[in-house]
Amino acid sequence: MNHVNAQTTGVVNYEHLGIQFTIPEGWVGQEAEGGFIVGHQSKPGFAFLSPMEAKSLEEIRVQGQQGIIEAGGTHLQLQDQMEAISNSSLGGVFKGTLQNTAVTAYLLGILNPHGSGVVIIAASTPEQYSVTHRQLAIDLANSMIFSKPQVPPVAAQWKQKFSNARLTYMESYSSGGGSGGYQIQKEIHLCGQGFFKYSGSSSMSVDTGGAFGSSGGSSAGDGRWEVVGNQQGEAMLRLLFNSGEVYEYTLAYQDNKTLLNGERYFVTYASDGPDYAPNCF
Repeated sequence: MNHVNAQTTGVVNYEHLGIQFTIPEGWVGQEAEGGFIVGHQSKPGFAFLSPMEAKSLEEIRVQGQQGIIEAGGTHLQLQDQMEAISNSSLGGVFKGTLQNTAVTAYLLGILNPHGSGVVIIAASTPEQYSVTHRQLAIDLANSMIFSKPQVPPVAAQWKQKFSNARLTYMESYSSGGGSGGYQIQKEIHLCGQGFFKYSGSSSMSVDTGGAFGSSGGSSAGDGRWEVVGNQQGEAMLRLLFNSGEVYEYTLAYQDNKTLLNGERYFVTYASDGPDYAPNCF
């Protein structure tokens, strides 16, 4: 999401996600990186809403028991059991750090029958956390209305462009004089049947004056792909790996270049020759 400074009250509607909710009386909200944040002029703490891919209450329960660990200093552990808030949501109290800041938080996961669910994190410092934060999360959850996402026309155009296509990202650097460099290549094979194949490799070499060091890594995964709209009505490529991982790329076309999250990818098809065709077998 793009960061928007304008503060919002009342109903928030993302028709391209099929998600609508109401900010409780006295609270204000605004878009933030990766989601939507709700705060108050005088009450401590905040709530953060973001998409969630869990498809069942059991998935939410398991994820809650495993805890939330993310890069950037987020490490939250469930304090007791997850409780049922409705027949489509579970919540629980977590403690730990959020972006390296000590917090106590109420996390609430809500299932969406039409697509991505929503996770709400209502948090404050451990000293200022209270039942207010649990109630804030529940009020937001109770106001949630899900509908079938309204896919923007631009998403349908991208889906047609990407069907049976290979997307290739390449980056290389050489320091000159044979002293070293690196090369990165990523390929996304988007197949018309709805599945994809992903491969990424990187290699690095360093000239240490006679000794030659090399490190290599690769990752591959399969799953299904889709092109959907984001909050701003832009097209977004979503890769749903069988492992449960989700990759999302905002799509753009500028200066005859296809951009995924601002990085150039080359789009090729079987008609460009066997070396450029997607691997859809």
